[in-house]
Amino acid sequence: MKKTAIAVMTTIGLSTALLAGGGGMKQCKHPMGMKDKERGGIYSVMQQLDLTESQKTQLQALRKSQKEKRKAYGKAMKKRRAAGEKAMKNRKPDLSQFMTADHFDKEAFKALMKKRMEQREKRVKERRERMVERSASRMEKIYNILTPEQREKWIELSRKQ
Repeated sequence: MKKTAIAVMTTIGLSTALLAGGGGMKQCKHPMGMKDKERGGIYSVMQQLDLTESQKTQLQALRKSQKEKRKAYGKAMKKRRAAGEKAMKNRKPDLSQFMTADHFDKEAFKALMKKRMEQREKRVKERRERMVERSASRMEKIYNILTPEQREKWIELSRKQ
């Protein structure tokens, strides 16, 4: 029993030490620890297009502007969430409006819940549409940076993926 406990404690200690020290793992900027070529998708395709220095600079500027927009959006969302937490308490349905001591109004409750679900679905749909629009806009900007030959190569490489 003692040997098992010591083995468990040693394993936990070593695991903690490896995690704290990084375990010799290379620190990468990408959260998954991958380089652009390994990520696949548009990143691996861009590596194969023989971009000029001017094009690389334009793409870096595009990435930087997108990163700044994401940061600004994140800050705005934090403010909205903070304000929304207060309003969240008011959004919860007052269940007492559907109940009396001897009756529960099931139909009114279902109608309110259905309305709330429809509102949520509408917000989700709008968010997805904005995401698709941003993605399409980004692709268009990248497309406009490329030469006609690079565009043809991009199309061909995209078919293979």
